[in-house]
Amino acid sequence: MNIKQSVTGLLLRGLRIAGLLLVIYVSMVFYLALTERRNAYPRAITHTEAEAAIQNTANPITCTLADGTVLSGWSIGNTQDPVLLYYPDADEDAAQFLAEVQQIQGLTLVSFNLRGSASNKGTPSADTFEPDAKEIAECASQVNGQKPVALAGRGTGAILAAEQLGDGQKVVLIDPVLSIADAISDKYRFLYPKFLVRAKEKLPIERLKKRISQVFLLFDRQTHCDRNHKVVSEIPLICVKYRQQSTLSEALKNILFE
Repeated sequence: MNIKQSVTGLLLRGLRIAGLLLVIYVSMVFYLALTERRNAYPRAITHTEAEAAIQNTANPITCTLADGTVLSGWSIGNTQDPVLLYYPDADEDAAQFLAEVQQIQGLTLVSFNLRGSASNKGTPSADTFEPDAKEIAECASQVNGQKPVALAGRGTGAILAAEQLGDGQKVVLIDPVLSIADAISDKYRFLYPKFLVRAKEKLPIERLKKRISQVFLLFDRQTHCDRNHKVVSEIPLICVKYRQQSTLSEALKNILFE
């Protein structure tokens, strides 16, 4: 076998390997595209330890949506106090947040698990994500007859909290994502580029800029520093708080009672 045949053989072998890798890559991208709804709107599993931790302090409440779906949730505190409404991240049991902050005084803490999460029935989707959040805010207003004085949300839940922000309210964005597309592309990187993501929900930057004095960003987890800095770059005047060595309860109190 001469040198030319050897080189040709190596090139053909390289092309076959490259072709195989391309087929595998395209197959993975195609699979992620088919399962995007599940990745964009995941279902949180029940966090039994967190729910046990709030058993003695929380009152179970429900929110019945327009289509009849019933969402489970909790309230903690004196119902005559102003309400802080929390929107959990898409894969987070609301009880996890409440278990961390249940010692906060002077507020009624309210949160509901999202559609399809924990013990809730239903299938989360683009059609239900933001409409459900609006109805949840209405349910929270029924706790003491007034709209929440403060809203908070983590991750994709921060998008929902920001969407409900109105006059006279504060909003705390905890390790927020700029968009669901950002969250998915950060997770899968080159396997599922952002431009392929069909989910359109994103942080309402212009709404937040118009109410900048009401907006607070809380760096909670070190692993999410990159996503926080992305938000800061979009809203340079945002009031940034670092949890540092304090508890989540202390960090929130510093924001809400300053």
